Amino acid sequence: MKRRIRNGLGYVLLAVSLWMVYDNVFSDDASIRALAEKAACAKKKCEEQHGMTKEQRTPWDQSLEYTWRDATLKVECHRAFYVAGERACSVE
Repeated sequence: MKRRIRNGLGYVLLAVSLWMVYDNVFSDDASIRALAEKAACAKKKCEEQHGMTKEQRTPWDQSLEYTWRDATLKVECHRAFYVAGERACSVE
């Protein structure tokens, strides 16, 4: 009985890990980029020419850097509960 529970928990952990990898690393991230750019534009005017210069995707979050002529902002985006919940982006 204990072995079944342990194996079941192992399969659940594996499934959650695979979902996090798919959702944060391999899936289309256009909505995340838009959310990140909106967060960056709240700190710096987007009317000025700017662009994304760096992106890092991990199973638990996504980091993007936006560069203007005079500044660089790093934006971190992640889900509220790692696996589920709304995504939120914050500027560091």
